[in-house]
Order: sequence, then C-alpha cells, then structure tokens
Amino acid sequence: MKRLFAITTVVVLCSVFFFAAVCAADPATPTRPTKGSWSGSTTTEPAAGDCALSGGVAEVSAEGTGVASPWGAGTWVGDPTCLFILIPAGSYVDGKQVFQGSGTATITTANGDEIYLVEVFTLIGNLVAPPGSATDAQGQWTQDIDLTGGTGRFTNAYGHAFSRGVWTNNNDGTLKWEGTHTGTIEY
Repeated sequence: MKRLFAITTVVVLCSVFFFAAVCAADPATPTRPTKGSWSGSTTTEPAAGDCALSGGVAEVSAEGTGVASPWGAGTWVGDPTCLFILIPAGSYVDGKQVFQGSGTATITTANGDEIYLVEVFTLIGNLVAPPGSATDAQGQWTQDIDLTGGTGRFTNAYGHAFSRGVWTNNNDGTLKWEGTHTGTIEY
C-alpha cells in the first residue's frame, strides 16, 4: 500500500511539474528593440488656469511625424502639458534655463494602431532669444517615455524609451524640433 501511495505521489508530482514546465516554456511576449527618428512642432501658450496656479510658465502641445521600428511610419501627438522652470536663467551652463513637463501622448501607426505614452520631458535653452541676438532661441530636449498600452496589435503593449534632440524657437509661438529615440517594447 505504501508503495502504491509513493508511486501515485510521484506520478502526480511529475504531472504537476510537467504542466508547470509546459506553461513556463510558453514563450513570453517578446521584448523588441524600438528605435526611431521624429520631427515636429510644439505650440506654446501662456500658462492659464490650473497650470498658472501651480506655477507653470507655459502650456505646450506637440505633434510630429517619424519612422520607428518595429511599427514603421507614424504620427505622434502630445496632449496639452504644463511647462515649469526647473532651473532659472543664469543658473545653468551658458546662462540657459531648464524647463520640465510631464504628460501623455499617442503614436498612431500607418495602419491606425495606437500606442499610448506617459512621458517626462526636459527642455534646455532659452525659450526667447536674448535681446539683440541675430539667432533664434534654440536648445536641446530629452524625454523619458513609458509605453502603457494601445489599440490593435499594441493593446497590451508596454516598454520604455528615451528620446533626445534639438529645438528652435521660430518666434511665432512654435518650437520646431527633431530627434531620435531608443528603447524596448513588448506586445
């Protein structure tokens, strides 16, 4: 009887371990590298409402186009975001200011699938050219991005990317920008 119990126990445990191994061997969602180039414009408006009350200096809305792996061509639209002065003029390298904001954005691929983003971005430079300057205001930007889902093949997508690039103030209420991103996405 003890031997039958021991054999049964071994068979049950082997079955459990077999199914656990089969389930564990099921390939997880693959991690794919993502890399791309983007360009676009950011519209700036004076801070108003909650943004002004919280100490923001401007409200920005950005949009752009680009090509990125693994999804190909797409558009990028950032929701309106409050911009704050992180380091005032004269306190950073070459007297530049540092601004920061955070918000959400959406990438729409050529076939209509969407990827949702949560981002924190930093602008380094002076948004307004110094008086008497012959050049437009310009600077660099960086962006830390979390991918948080989407539609179509990106419904359960997640990942992380980092972007960087340059911007120029056209003195018409817009900043023109371009840059690249690298990171990973799982879907």
